[in-house]
Amino acid sequence: MKQPVSILPVVLILTIMIFCLLFWNFRYHSWLPILHIDDCHRSFIESDSFICEPDFVWNERKILYHIQDQLNMIERPNERFFQSNWEPNFNCSHARRIGRMGDGGKWVCDLFRLKDRYDCLVYSAGSNGDFTFEIDLKKVLPHCEIHTFDQDVYVCPNNACIFHQIVLGNGIQPNGSKTWKMIIEQLNHTNKTIDVFKIDIEGGEYAFFPSIFNSTALSHPRQILVELHPRNHTDIHSFFRLLRHKDYVIFNKEPNLLAGYKYFEYAFLKLNSRFFSFS
Repeated sequence: MKQPVSILPVVLILTIMIFCLLFWNFRYHSWLPILHIDDCHRSFIESDSFICEPDFVWNERKILYHIQDQLNMIERPNERFFQSNWEPNFNCSHARRIGRMGDGGKWVCDLFRLKDRYDCLVYSAGSNGDFTFEIDLKKVLPHCEIHTFDQDVYVCPNNACIFHQIVLGNGIQPNGSKTWKMIIEQLNHTNKTIDVFKIDIEGGEYAFFPSIFNSTALSHPRQILVELHPRNHTDIHSFFRLLRHKDYVIFNKEPNLLAGYKYFEYAFLKLNSRFFSFS
């Protein structure tokens, strides 16, 4: 009489296969319930669902942020302002430079995290006819909707972006300018998240940025990539303190040597307000 065949080995093999498949999906698709496996509950919440990493790594980020933040809050007089003020206080593990090498390119935080965002939205202001940022970004994230703004008229390359002739400002200065709220209402983006906002408007950033925060919190850009131009130290400190107050961290800083030592590129990432507390 034949012995009954045990199904235990088969069940064990199937269990292992299912586990491996689930782990692969969790590892490469941030939108799946990875939280319990990789223990990234805190980072997922405190980054507004953008970053998922183990709690002990995230907690170390928070410690380092607070150390550098205290140093950043000290105003250091120096003719070469950025030599002594406002250093990066956060690190994006997979930051990537998008656009041409040298002047015009920007560092973007962890683009791979946007690959599953079907409604990915990008704004690019002040291109001055240079569309290398939009072209490169579209190659990496072909599903992203990219809008480009400039005071002069240009034509976006095919399938790269949508161009708008718009002057960014506070609605009064420069004459005929539009605020952030006016722009997002015109484009029907009031209740959408702008994932990346790249801006280079030759010093106009100081008047324009306060208007961003007169709109709904949802429309505040997740990432801000901006070239800062020479201005008195009080205005520059006010600019950084505004973004700090609105829960942005600095993940990149680099000089624009072509323009001169007073011109610097900065990149900011918006986090949840919980990140800034140790509770």
